[in-house]
Amino acid sequence: MKTPRALSKLLPDKTRLCCAAALLCAASTLDAADKRFVLEEATIADIQSAMQSGALSSERLVQLYLARIAVYEDGGPKLNAILSLNPRAAEQAAALDRERAAKGPRGPLHGIPVLLKDNVDTFDLPTSNGSAILRNAIPPDDAAIAKALREAGAVILGKAAMGEFAGGSYNSVGGQTVNPYDFKRHTGGSSSGSGAAIAANFAVLAVGTDTSTSVRGPAAYNGIVGLRPTTGLISRDGIAPKNLNFDSAGPMARSVTDMAQMLSTIAFKDAADELGLRVWDEMGKRYPVKSGHLDFTQYLDAGALKGKKLGIVRDFFGGDPEIDALAEQAIAQMRRLGATTVDIRLDASFVKHYLGGGNRDIRRLSDYRFRADWERYLATFKDPKLPKTVAEMVRLYETEVMKSPLPVEDSVMRLLKTSLTTSTDAPEYKIFLNETMPKATADKLAVFERYGVDALVFPYFSSFAPPIKNPVYAIEDKAYVSSELPQPATLSGYSSVGFPSVVVPMGFGGLGLPMDITIFGKPYDEPKLIGMAYAYEQATHLRKPSPLMKPLSGETIRY
Repeated sequence: MKTPRALSKLLPDKTRLCCAAALLCAASTLDAADKRFVLEEATIADIQSAMQSGALSSERLVQLYLARIAVYEDGGPKLNAILSLNPRAAEQAAALDRERAAKGPRGPLHGIPVLLKDNVDTFDLPTSNGSAILRNAIPPDDAAIAKALREAGAVILGKAAMGEFAGGSYNSVGGQTVNPYDFKRHTGGSSSGSGAAIAANFAVLAVGTDTSTSVRGPAAYNGIVGLRPTTGLISRDGIAPKNLNFDSAGPMARSVTDMAQMLSTIAFKDAADELGLRVWDEMGKRYPVKSGHLDFTQYLDAGALKGKKLGIVRDFFGGDPEIDALAEQAIAQMRRLGATTVDIRLDASFVKHYLGGGNRDIRRLSDYRFRADWERYLATFKDPKLPKTVAEMVRLYETEVMKSPLPVEDSVMRLLKTSLTTSTDAPEYKIFLNETMPKATADKLAVFERYGVDALVFPYFSSFAPPIKNPVYAIEDKAYVSSELPQPATLSGYSSVGFPSVVVPMGFGGLGLPMDITIFGKPYDEPKLIGMAYAYEQATHLRKPSPLMKPLSGETIRY
């Protein structure tokens, strides 16, 4: 088609003006007609734009996600990513639509569907922690972060599956969560449902929790973005404990921007979390904190890698050549974006203490507080039929759950039974708390100082999602490459209390399985990590939906 400028040489002045106006109007109409909302991979910005135009409502959005869940969660592959759905989600979304029409949106999360890991308390939905004996446990009120999300206008769509008591990816309520990219593979744990659901486009955002690797592992195996913040940055109030020395919630999303937007809502100073008060006092010395909040989206900077020095932890290369190749490509891209790199080889003592047997000791000793933390949590429930002690939970598992079609895993029973014989009064626990952990923090900080780096970079795992083996599934896969290396995730696990890190998609292996690159920072470095993650993501855009989870009819809206 010729433009108005090209036609102007052929027509009289008056005709030229009329024709030009008509063509511009037609072009504008074509642009408008060509605008569309696509549910698959939709971002917060996409959704708010469609809602602002009137083409989409929050109620309709909730219905679209529920339709996907009905097809891919309840039928088809049965991802087992969700343990319970909010029966009033559409009704609550409709109320938010009416509020938007009357007053405008509360903010960027107004009308946005969110899934919560099923250890985050909600006053109107069960919080089972993946345990069959708690499947009907209704908390007395919302967790601090659930309340903050509701106040921001988010719709709590439901509760995501999780490894029982925040371990693994299987639970006695719903069974094994499976990977959206290969239904015979793991999702990672313990925020298994949060990772799988976001990868499967069941919601816009999800909350996971991370004691060792439980946000970043499922993010990496499902090819999404996940951030584990400095411990205490996000209030732990109303979140069932795994280990309060280490526990943190974390945002999970399909983009760094959406992750940062969610973090800005769920990270705040909360008087109910004593550790959080200290963390936010320190954040206030470093960043423009206002009324106990920080807008993390201000650190989304496509130039954030320029001038940064990154330490490449070479100990974690050599497990799978495909993962190595993806990581090398990611590192090369970071260099092109202005970063310099230095190779890091961890010394033998460091490996022994924090990647080998020493890390297992840290994990074992950290569980000494499990019984005390859990019995304090159980006391918050008003239902007299619910157990109040760990000993009672053990009895219920042995007499009821072990006989069910979805029995509890041995690892859960070991955790519960061991906790009956340990105590935070034990001398070895006091040494762990007062000597081992401060030394672990100092030793990790020393790596940053020795090499003068802003962050450590490594693939989050040295092997792709493994085949599933558990009480429900027994699958062998000869294509699986098992790594004998220490898993890179171990570096950012139990021994790294307080250290934040973010994982971002870095591509896919030959079998179509995703993997993430890790950017690991020092305490309170979230703004820096978000900037670097965003810069890398914007230059690569390697997140892709699963070809096994096709869009459904009605998921594209033209306007």
